[in-house]
Amino acid sequence: MNTAVRTDPSKVQVETPGKVSFGEIHTRMLELQSDLGEHPNHESPERIFLFEPSPVVTVGSRNSEESPILAPEKLQEQGIEIREVDRGGEATYHGPGQLLAYPVIRLREEERDLHNLLRNLEEAVILTLADWHIVGERRGGHTGVWIGYEKIAAVGLSVRRWVTGHGLALCVNGDQRAFDWIVPCGLQNCEVVTMEDLLGTSIDFKSVEDRLRFHLLTVLNRVEES
Repeated sequence: MNTAVRTDPSKVQVETPGKVSFGEIHTRMLELQSDLGEHPNHESPERIFLFEPSPVVTVGSRNSEESPILAPEKLQEQGIEIREVDRGGEATYHGPGQLLAYPVIRLREEERDLHNLLRNLEEAVILTLADWHIVGERRGGHTGVWIGYEKIAAVGLSVRRWVTGHGLALCVNGDQRAFDWIVPCGLQNCEVVTMEDLLGTSIDFKSVEDRLRFHLLTVLNRVEES
């Protein structure tokens, strides 16, 4: 996490719609990102979306020429859409049991270190996991958060006119087998694990959302607008 001297925190609105269509949040994110970028002096509030998405495979701008989709028929059978998006990174799966956090914030001059921003998003996940006594780690050369060689959270951003989009996805619970039908993040044989897998017991999704919300506000130097 950035240890530099910080300015006063900016205000941000936090939306927690629960289970919601990925496409709906993605559309709203793009609209807000565009609005904040085109009107930098406007009073439109920054926003963090925290939500549990409908099933989708998103393919980022760094995807290689080889298709990241290993079993398109499986995705079709399960009603999982494939959507190209403008974030960095390659392909990943989002769906029920994952908690997504999409901060749409204006980056002030002292915040315009994208490498550090990615590390801050990872830090929010690591701190959240620690609240359940799970030790999350970074792996050199790869974004996201890991438990050994198993991935528990993906991180990927888009930045337009110094306004962020996309963010992170934390695997809390549920059936994540759709990762077997793609090449997640360009990594062959990448195993994915959930918090419930590690704990061996059920976990309250809302509690995870609350803790991730707290840690995100801290690492992004934001205060929630009342």
